[in-house]
Amino acid sequence: MSARDDARSTIGLFTDALSQIALLFQTEMRLVRAELSEKLNQVLGHAAMVGAGLVFSLAALIFLLQSVVSWLEVAGLPDEWGYLLVGLVVGGVGAALLTKGINALKETSVMPDRAVNQVRADLATVKEHIQ
Repeated sequence: MSARDDARSTIGLFTDALSQIALLFQTEMRLVRAELSEKLNQVLGHAAMVGAGLVFSLAALIFLLQSVVSWLEVAGLPDEWGYLLVGLVVGGVGAALLTKGINALKETSVMPDRAVNQVRADLATVKEHIQ
């Protein structure tokens, strides 16, 4: 009878261990989802501020560029050449900023680093205990 109890307790321990491992990974997956959600909310909040700032900046830029063309006209440059000159300068600055922004976005990671590292550590711990 004691051999049968030992077999049950071994099976019970193994089942409990598997249950705990499954619970651990479910918890880790919830952590991954929570971290992704947190990062997504941060990105969306920042994007909304960037969008609002862009609208106001664009309106201000239009007025400022119009005044630069007016000053160039006062300085003796015809309207057409003033618009061309201002357009070329602003286009160059815009292209440089766009390139820099795209490169910065490529470097930005939305990977949930903490959660991934924790899952890797948990996998290593489970592997250690299994062997």
